[in-house]
Amino acid sequence: MTRRFRALLAASLLAACGGSGDDALTPDGSHLADADTFGIAARLGDLPGVTVTEMPATNAPPGYRYFVLQVTQPVDHAAPGGATFQQEVSLIHKDVSAPMVLFTTGYDDYNLDEPSEPTELLSANQISVEYRYFGTSRPANPDWSKLTIREMADDEHAIVELLKPIYGAKWISTGGSKGGMTASYHHRFYPDDVAGTLAYVAPMSFSVPDARYGTFLAADGTLPCADNVRAVAKEMLQHRRAALLTRAQAQATAQNIAYTRIAIAPALESAILDLESNYWQYKGVQSCGDVPAVTASDDALYSFLDRFSGVPFSADGVTAELDAYFYQAYAELGSPGTVAVRGDQVAPDIEALAQFKDADYAGSFPIGAPIPTFDPAAMQDIKAYIASSEASHFIFEYGEYDPWTGGAYDITGATDTIELTAPQGTHDDGLFALSTADRAAALAKLAAWTGVTPNPTPPFAPPFARVRPGLHRRHGL
Repeated sequence: MTRRFRALLAASLLAACGGSGDDALTPDGSHLADADTFGIAARLGDLPGVTVTEMPATNAPPGYRYFVLQVTQPVDHAAPGGATFQQEVSLIHKDVSAPMVLFTTGYDDYNLDEPSEPTELLSANQISVEYRYFGTSRPANPDWSKLTIREMADDEHAIVELLKPIYGAKWISTGGSKGGMTASYHHRFYPDDVAGTLAYVAPMSFSVPDARYGTFLAADGTLPCADNVRAVAKEMLQHRRAALLTRAQAQATAQNIAYTRIAIAPALESAILDLESNYWQYKGVQSCGDVPAVTASDDALYSFLDRFSGVPFSADGVTAELDAYFYQAYAELGSPGTVAVRGDQVAPDIEALAQFKDADYAGSFPIGAPIPTFDPAAMQDIKAYIASSEASHFIFEYGEYDPWTGGAYDITGATDTIELTAPQGTHDDGLFALSTADRAAALAKLAAWTGVTPNPTPPFAPPFARVRPGLHRRHGL
């Protein structure tokens, strides 16, 4: 039983027993006029076009309440009288007088009631907005041309307008990776919605593919064990492919994993090609002791691959969960390019060992959707905005060794904006991975933007709760 199902079951049992008992009423039976702790459920329930369900808050700190909102959104915000869909929003409520953190994963609403790092730092309320066309927030017969950064920014703006009359304190936005990208896009189109944006490890790609990531990864060649990781990947492709494919097939049988959208052989190759990138994205120098020798057994090599760049990432279940993302990457977000050569004259560069083509990964796209053509206009607009004096009130954090840092934003002309790098950092580091001075600078901005002094104690959660596995460059960002 999934946690979501358990929570839904618990909520149903509460409703069957007469409700939560927290929705206070005035003596004449009407809802309380103010949205205090006991009246918040009633106030949320009065929002137009919104269905509200209270759930047990099992992951939020004590003192929080957890609500799931289904918000009616137009598929096309320029034509609000047309088709609509229900967009999921998770709300963890603490106090209407506290700041509000507008958070998104950039994907489905897998965060649920887990607070992000800024939420804990500020003892804030938080809404986690599911990205349109992901999870349950997908229209029937979706028009894929409406899966754009502007439409999602319009979604978030509509939600802000619904909730700001209740939550009148300062708002900030945040997210990590694609969620950080999403936060920066919303800020670009609706700068008055939030007092500031904290974007973790948010890359910007300008083409399909964008070779800047490979160039950045090549610079990691002087790091401890970098040559070892690459050598292992080459060994897998040159001499162990058949043995590893046998192990991938055995894993698929044992774990009932299906590979019908992307066949298992190209799935294996994709995993190997991205082993080096995924290793530096999430592990880095602290895991050098885990890198096997090129002479290690087939089992040892497959175990290493499975841990750092698993073949099941291309399985049907994960592909179905992320197919909207693959579409968007090829339509307007861009995606990484090939790994640059590090001057290795002994063996061919790893990309030269590839046997499969883009067509072998066409199953990454949503079933029935047209294959998109990349339009660079969206990212060029964001690039120009962030680098201009129009942009203000941003914090961008990156990891020093994270390959996605190769797509870091250019903040040349932005005001009240800082870009910080976590030493030896990876893709899931938060503010407490920064140097003392850089962390103090970030916390000072959060305090200035919200009027709340952040808690200096490291939060118990990662900066943006659970993170995605490394997304394979062969069929996505």
